[in-house]
Amino acid sequence: MAREFMFLAFSLSCVAIYMSISFLSGWKDNSTAVKPEFANFHITQRVDETSTNRMSLTQTGYHPTAQSNVTKLVPASLPTCGRPVTNFVFIKVHKTASGSTFMVLARFGRNHGMTICYPKRHRKAIHNQLSYPSGKLTKSDCRPSPGRKYNLIIHHSVMNKPAMDRVMEPGTKYIGIFREPLNHFRSIFFWKNKISRRNKNPLGAFLNRNHDRKRSYSKHHNFQAYTMGFPKRLMASKNESQIYETIRTIAGWYSVVLITEYWEESLVLLRRKFCWRLYDILHTTDRLHALHTKKEHIPLTTEQKQNHRKMSNIDYMMYDYLNKTFWQRVTNEGPEFWEEVKYYKTLNSEVNKHCNSVGGKRVFPAGKWSQEFVIDSTFCEEWKWKEGRWALACWDVVGKQNEETK
Repeated sequence: MAREFMFLAFSLSCVAIYMSISFLSGWKDNSTAVKPEFANFHITQRVDETSTNRMSLTQTGYHPTAQSNVTKLVPASLPTCGRPVTNFVFIKVHKTASGSTFMVLARFGRNHGMTICYPKRHRKAIHNQLSYPSGKLTKSDCRPSPGRKYNLIIHHSVMNKPAMDRVMEPGTKYIGIFREPLNHFRSIFFWKNKISRRNKNPLGAFLNRNHDRKRSYSKHHNFQAYTMGFPKRLMASKNESQIYETIRTIAGWYSVVLITEYWEESLVLLRRKFCWRLYDILHTTDRLHALHTKKEHIPLTTEQKQNHRKMSNIDYMMYDYLNKTFWQRVTNEGPEFWEEVKYYKTLNSEVNKHCNSVGGKRVFPAGKWSQEFVIDSTFCEEWKWKEGRWALACWDVVGKQNEETK
């Protein structure tokens, strides 16, 4: 009898514990706040690697239908990351969205008190040039920074890793940018070239002449590869194996290479690799240096396209390699990468909308991919700055550092 009583008591205890756990679990689930819809996107589609029009540079993603959806967001734990990278060189290649990238990186440099290697020569500073086009660089080419090496280069420079390593702090990371060569040719051709615009199809006429293939490089001929560090002595090489191995070596110098056609996706990859915040890669959606001519988009014949491929063969080989590497790295990030991209585009769109209309102070609450941050009238005023003003802001940091040193 006693044994049966003990068994009954034990059974009742188990039932009581089970009901307590069920009650607590149910209470916890019912208290979860609703996140905004754009924070819950999980994109699992595979991206076709051969497409050249996956996403527009100005695509901003889903817009929340109501402000209340955003303010109800409960802070979630962000993915763990190490110490943010605050020591880098950006190789600024003409006509590759490098101006927009320049402003993102300059803002980061100013906000983190980085010591910029600012062009010492006034003429180069005006044109945002440092070691372009020669590639030569010494500490004397930078505005003085007594007692310190530099940890930021963002002006137009030709990649010269040994020289830059001597100027920069140890452990410098390198960021590159590359654009699909034919798109790059279309854009750079009309850059400060008003005379050629008189022809009905100046692009086609130029490619029909095909007159600068004998040069080692030019603005229309392997220009991106040269700026990214491909040596001039190998520009005329017919040895594809040698060219390919050189491209592999150059690609290894860079921690991240942004791809212009997927610029915002590239910024998210940069944020992840450099342990930055989404706040650090917010950007204005106003286009820089936009060309207002339809001639840039005139169709080219198959022969004209082939002529350009022959003229810029190294640019094409380098783009193919860097583009493939980029998508391999994106794939390695997993499907949550696309969730973050969608979140980022929507967050950036809301920041732009606020600064371009309402202005003033606004709190953006934390989410899975972003810490809470506040923007105000000063932020929105700086949002409208162009490259030159951001460059001066970085130089002001060095000026204050020099005063503190004195």
